Amino acid sequence: MIGQDLLSLLVALCLGAFIGLERELSDKAAGLRTNILICLGSCLFAILSRAVATAAGTDITRMAAQIVSGIGFLGAGAIMREGEHVTGLTTAATIWVVAAIGVTVGFGYYSLGAATAVITLVVQSIFPHLDTMIDELRQRHTFRIHSDLNDDGLEQIKTIFRNSDVKVLRRKLMKKADLYYSEWYVAGPRLEQKSVVRMLLENKHVRELTY
Repeated sequence: MIGQDLLSLLVALCLGAFIGLERELSDKAAGLRTNILICLGSCLFAILSRAVATAAGTDITRMAAQIVSGIGFLGAGAIMREGEHVTGLTTAATIWVVAAIGVTVGFGYYSLGAATAVITLVVQSIFPHLDTMIDELRQRHTFRIHSDLNDDGLEQIKTIFRNSDVKVLRRKLMKKADLYYSEWYVAGPRLEQKSVVRMLLENKHVRELTY
């Protein structure tokens, strides 16, 4: 039994290292050591859960079940909000999956744990390129515009957004001194947003544009 437990820890170490190495090479917050330790710790809890439950005749999943909720606190620490963007979600999800792999290996399902690790590596290595392609089609930015206190000029700005291939998700308008100040939070293709920037800069009523 001890030999099997040591094998489980060794397998967990290797699988955590495979995923952690990819994260390290991608320069992510949770890198090699972090993923190894998460996988090892989860595996050890699963081994202890199995051993204690067998000896005491209790539910084998009680201790391991706490990993699911406990790992959430670690994942939450990786999530950061930077202005309108949220980062770290993929890192948090990876931490959650690595913990699941550790538990799977700790209960002796080596093939399932290894298969999950391979799938995770495929997702982490290939899907970012797909994400980049999708982001090109639905980038989100905020246009902050200072324009003349002129209703016709404001209408021209509205027309630029209305006639472009971008979707206005949210807008705000107010007066500042002798100017209109407007914010336009939009989503759409990158090239189309650049076209909007060009048209706004060419508009004689626009005094300042932040994009």
